[in-house]
Amino acid sequence: MSRPPADPPAMPSLLVFAVAVLLFGSPLRRLWLAEGAPAYLPFVVWLGVIALGGWVAHRSLRP
Repeated sequence: MSRPPADPPAMPSLLVFAVAVLLFGSPLRRLWLAEGAPAYLPFVVWLGVIALGGWVAHRSLRP
């Protein structure tokens, strides 16, 4: 039995997920959660992850 082909849009989504895990689950988050950082900086990071996900989804839908 042969393996079915991988869904191409899934790979870019996994890349966005890996970036989000790196930003929110690693010690890297100390950079944007520092004591002197502006209060809106976590929201900017979330907006960046959401925008990256939207861009990847839009790009993967093109033929």
